[in-house]
Amino acid sequence: MKREARAALQRADRLRESGELPSAIAQLERALALEPGLCSARLALGSAWLDAGEAHKAIGILSPLIKLRSAYRAAAEEKLKLAETLRSLERSPPGYVRHLFDQFSQHYDRQMVEDLAYRAPAILRGLVDLLACAPAPVEILDLGCGTGLAGEAFKPLARRLDGIDLSPRMIAQATAKTIYDDLTVSDAETFLATPGRDYDLVIAADVLVYFGDLASVFHGAKLKLRPGGWFLFTVEKHNGSGFALGPKRRYRHSADYLRDTAQDAGFDCMALIDCSPRMDAGEPVEGLAVALLNS
Repeated sequence: MKREARAALQRADRLRESGELPSAIAQLERALALEPGLCSARLALGSAWLDAGEAHKAIGILSPLIKLRSAYRAAAEEKLKLAETLRSLERSPPGYVRHLFDQFSQHYDRQMVEDLAYRAPAILRGLVDLLACAPAPVEILDLGCGTGLAGEAFKPLARRLDGIDLSPRMIAQATAKTIYDDLTVSDAETFLATPGRDYDLVIAADVLVYFGDLASVFHGAKLKLRPGGWFLFTVEKHNGSGFALGPKRRYRHSADYLRDTAQDAGFDCMALIDCSPRMDAGEPVEGLAVALLNS
């Protein structure tokens, strides 16, 4: 059993080095099941869950190590501090989002379109027609492009279409559709804050649900837009004030919060419309479709 556990641990190390985090976690869980007292496997599993943005799982795995007098105690204490910091963020950790979408990238289109009646791209495309946001071919940035469902809806309007996403496996699916001029694996906040190409239109279909505080995203989107450019996005609707984390670990935003944050970032809010971007458990999700103008 010990030999099998250590073999699983070695496989996990190779998988983590190659970026195969879900498979690495599976091997680490197997190693720990085979040898529950294997501290190196426990530390590695807690660290892997931390990489995946799963602070609660990391804390549960790592906590027993700080009760032991072992060489792993100090490392576990440092990882636990990181986990507590991660848990206090007002956004979904990038590692969590990447891990989530890497896991179901191959079946994403079917699940979203057939099972969840996903309509966010069509809703945003309708906003373009309503507001005449793209009277001529424009340069478009698709934030959180995923497999390219929004890209397919907006491709006919594009002189250039670029996409970014945290998940390498989602980017691979989007690449296969050959509709983008450029695709980048990146976090939205990081990409928006990095100097580079300017755009006429930035879209984010069902992406901002992984951010609570949207101030940095709004400021970054403004930096990427040319004067007169548009930022179009969908969110889930919060009927209170500000924003709140929902039961599915997706943030919801109030209309007043969106207007105020947009104004602080220097946008004019040209449309804020009730919509339902998708279904959940057979019920329509309350959402908002928003159009901001970089005036």
